[in-house]
Amino acid sequence: MGNNGPRPTQELTIDDIKIDDEAPSKPAASPSTSIPNKKSKTEVEREKLFEGSSDVLTPRKKSTQEILTKYKFKGDAAAAAAHAKDKLVQRQEKLARITEQSAELESEAENFASLAQQISKNMEKKWWKR
Repeated sequence: MGNNGPRPTQELTIDDIKIDDEAPSKPAASPSTSIPNKKSKTEVEREKLFEGSSDVLTPRKKSTQEILTKYKFKGDAAAAAAHAKDKLVQRQEKLARITEQSAELESEAENFASLAQQISKNMEKKWWKR
């Protein structure tokens, strides 16, 4: 089991290499490649690459905003940042309006509740007086 020294190297010549005269057999054609010349080479390669993937045929639908964001600015980071800032300001304004409206609604609800209590008390007094 011990190594008794370096092994002598053998040199191969072109005559030592055996070449079969037969061409290698082609593997059985898959359904995607069974129709020759119907699909381009890239389509066949793509099918092989995505074989077994379930979402290749059904791409995700993108919203209008996603498409505009991706293609509108064409790599101009400053324009994209300015657009994002504008959107942020618009959202803040909407949130401020919603906050004001909810505060108004809350105060109107409190006024309505106190008015309903007063009316209820007045009606109780009238009922006992009869």
